[in-house]
Amino acid sequence: MNIIDIRWRAYRLPFLHSFNTAHGVLTAREGIIVQVNTDQGITGTGEIAPLPAFAGGSLADALELLPALAARLHHKTLRESRWDILLAAEKASTKAASTLCGLEIALLDALGKAEKCAISTLLSPAGFTPRSAVPVNAVISARDTQAAIAAALNAKQNGYRCIKLKVGADLSRPPPIYRPLEKSPTSPYVQAEIERIAAVRDAIGPAMHLRLDANEAWQLEEAIAILSACVPYDIQYVEQPLQAHDLAGMRALRQAVPIPIAVDESLHSLASAQLVLDSAAADILIIKPQLAGGLRAGQQIIQAALERGMDSVITGAIEAGIGLVAALHLAAASPTVTLECGLATLDLLIDDLLIDELPIRDGFLAVPTGPGLGVTLDRDALDTYRLGGLA
Repeated sequence: MNIIDIRWRAYRLPFLHSFNTAHGVLTAREGIIVQVNTDQGITGTGEIAPLPAFAGGSLADALELLPALAARLHHKTLRESRWDILLAAEKASTKAASTLCGLEIALLDALGKAEKCAISTLLSPAGFTPRSAVPVNAVISARDTQAAIAAALNAKQNGYRCIKLKVGADLSRPPPIYRPLEKSPTSPYVQAEIERIAAVRDAIGPAMHLRLDANEAWQLEEAIAILSACVPYDIQYVEQPLQAHDLAGMRALRQAVPIPIAVDESLHSLASAQLVLDSAAADILIIKPQLAGGLRAGQQIIQAALERGMDSVITGAIEAGIGLVAALHLAAASPTVTLECGLATLDLLIDDLLIDELPIRDGFLAVPTGPGLGVTLDRDALDTYRLGGLA
């Protein structure tokens, strides 16, 4: 089965409500839907969703890379093409990661359809039956404490067992490298962060998991002040509390507080994962396939973490449905990924570009059972939110 055509279309999806992170306020998500067509009439669909704020390249980078990559795969078999993509991913810069990820998703979707099995089956190790559902966390970005409490209670009512609370999103403050230290537990900012975290924990009770995501917002001294005060609130882990390059600071933070430390922005390839592991900078690796270079790259990072006795968590990049479902298949195929994954983000966007419904029940996201991705692209929605014509 040979590839005879590769086409793509860019999209722009507004958020239903502004999404606050320490990197800024997100109002829309841009990406590319890519389709691989074969000489046997099978089409595979993938998604390219770079995150420039995470040093993950840009939409312009992806559109520049696609023609040459598409030409390279033309007339090759699906398996040959995926091998080419995997080799390219090992050598790629962060600017190319999402492009390679999207192409790999499309190739796996087509391959799964050809072999009449799900992508999770293609990715699973020998002897492991992919999980039918994956536990996921709710995401709360509301900056106002009362709004955060309301969102947390709504998540609890809807059956979630884990909440990820965005912290450090006071956008009136300059970035860490440009502001004075606020290490005193009584400073207004530090105290407000602690009080907001405490209020959310009090609202949801002791049974739910509560994790924090600082998106690089803190300096070491204020991270120590905040997290030391939050020990009584049973924090599952804190994600990227310091700047991505500050692995020495992350290691010092691990030694200073008992709350587990996770890396996200620090992780964008197998090489970066090895650097984090060698630096003893984290307890948990957060893996975004879009930024890691694809699903196979994600598996390599999971294995590297496992060899050091560390946990991994699979998350999306707030992409549309195609990319998120691909990450869901990776999580379902990974027996050592047992913590809640960050895959409950489709309802943040005005549309997920899927015909299928992906309900979350009791905190679990069901894995589509059809061949390949197991979902169908909503072409009408893609037309509605397109940025340009199909290449």
